[in-house]
Amino acid sequence: MNQKKIVYRYISGTVLLFLIVLSIYGFLIEPYDIEIHHIWIKDPYLSRILGGKIVLHLSDLHIGTFGPREQKVLEISTSLKPDIIFMTGDYVPWQGDYEPALHFLSRLKAKTGIWAVMGDYDYSNSRKSCLFCHEKGSEKPTQRHSVRFLRDNIDTLKLAEGSINIAGIDINKRWPGDSRLLSRLNKSKLPAILLSHNPLTFDSINGDLKLLMLAGDTHGGQIALPSWFFRILGYRKNASYSHGLFERNGNKLFVTRGIGISHLPVRIFRKPEISVLHFTP
Repeated sequence: MNQKKIVYRYISGTVLLFLIVLSIYGFLIEPYDIEIHHIWIKDPYLSRILGGKIVLHLSDLHIGTFGPREQKVLEISTSLKPDIIFMTGDYVPWQGDYEPALHFLSRLKAKTGIWAVMGDYDYSNSRKSCLFCHEKGSEKPTQRHSVRFLRDNIDTLKLAEGSINIAGIDINKRWPGDSRLLSRLNKSKLPAILLSHNPLTFDSINGDLKLLMLAGDTHGGQIALPSWFFRILGYRKNASYSHGLFERNGNKLFVTRGIGISHLPVRIFRKPEISVLHFTP
C-alpha cells in the first residue's frame, strides 16, 4: 500500500471516529447536561428592586414525559431557592401530551411568584392549552400550580424595595398584539420586565420604554453554527438573537438557550440552561 493511501485511510478513520464521538455526545450527553448560567444585567432601576434576589429564567422545556431531565431541573431550581421564576413558553412537544408539563409546573416553587407566557407549541392543541390556566371543562382558575400566565396583560409586583411591572406578550397574537399593553407600560413609569416567547418581539420595542425583555424559542440553535447559516435557512430569530444578552436604545433582551429540544434530539455546544439573573447598578 502506497503512502498516499495510508494517509487517506488515517484521515478518513480519524474523521469518522470524530463524527461518531460527536454524535454520541450531541444525542446522548449534552441534551441532559443542564448548566446553571449566571447572567449579570446592569440596570439601576431593576437592581434597586431585584438586587440580591434570586431570579430564574426557564424556557422551552418541551416535556414529552416526566423523566430524569425534568427531575434534574426541579432539583436544581429548588436548590437555588428562587424568589422569582420567569418562564417563556414551549412547555410541551408539538401536539403532545400536556399532563407531564402540568405535573412539572405543579412542583415548581418560588418564594414571591412565578410568571410565564405560552409558546407556539403550547397552542398546538388549542383545547388542551386551556389547562395551563383553567380547570378542565371550567372557566375557574386552575389549582394545579401557582404559575401566573400573562396573555397580553400586566401584573404590578409590589415589594418592600419598590414596584415593577411584569408584562407578557401572547405568542398567539401577532406583535404588537394589544397596543394598550405598550401604552400602559409607557404611562406607568415603573421598571418593567417583558416576557415573550419569540425574541423578534424586541425589534418592535421603542426606546421610550427602557425595559428588560426575556425570551426563548431559539434553543441557542441547538448546534453551534454561525449566524449566516441560520439566515440562509430562514431562521431570522437564530441569526439575530440566538442566545445571550442584547441591548438597543436603552432596552435590554436576554435570550436563554432553554432546556428541551425540538425537531432533532441533539445539542452540540449549546447546553441546556437554567438562567440565574443578577441585577447590578
